[in-house]
Amino acid sequence: MTFLSCDSIIQHFLFLQQIIKELDNDYFEFLTEPQILQEKRLIIDDLELDTVFKLLTKLEAEIKQDYNYTISQKKKDDLSKNYLSLCKRFRERIKEYNKPLEKVCRKVPLDDILDEVKSFFQDNHPSFSKKVSILKGYFKFRHWYAHGRYFQKTPPIPALQHIQIICNEFNSNVFLRQKQIHQVN
Repeated sequence: MTFLSCDSIIQHFLFLQQIIKELDNDYFEFLTEPQILQEKRLIIDDLELDTVFKLLTKLEAEIKQDYNYTISQKKKDDLSKNYLSLCKRFRERIKEYNKPLEKVCRKVPLDDILDEVKSFFQDNHPSFSKKVSILKGYFKFRHWYAHGRYFQKTPPIPALQHIQIICNEFNSNVFLRQKQIHQVN
């Protein structure tokens, strides 16, 4: 299933959560009422982990796409200029001068992009900058979940609502910045 937004992922979770809660108890043959409630709770908990993973994966993809699109289109807003500077610094760090800049920029790690966004918004939007910092920590959960949960200690599991807030703020502050610039001019 393809989700167009973080909100649609959340709505899908809420829909499935309601279905599970309303699931007929006869479906859970040979279980007592308390066991059925516990089983439903476990299913919903697992669904919530899947949903957090989907949200973080979608956000990661959107951040990388925005970054790569910004570089390829040579956008001129201030954040785009910072992205280009990040790419050039990355190129110098890995000493890869024989490939086009756009191709080299695709290799910039997500953490570096998030650091750039965090730094960019630090003075003019400190609350968003702090959320970007928190988001970096959330990706520890995403990596744990994506790679077989082999880490000894489970990282903190982010709340769905908090990721949704971060998604919405990325939309308004980062992804929609091109539209905002054109509306002002």
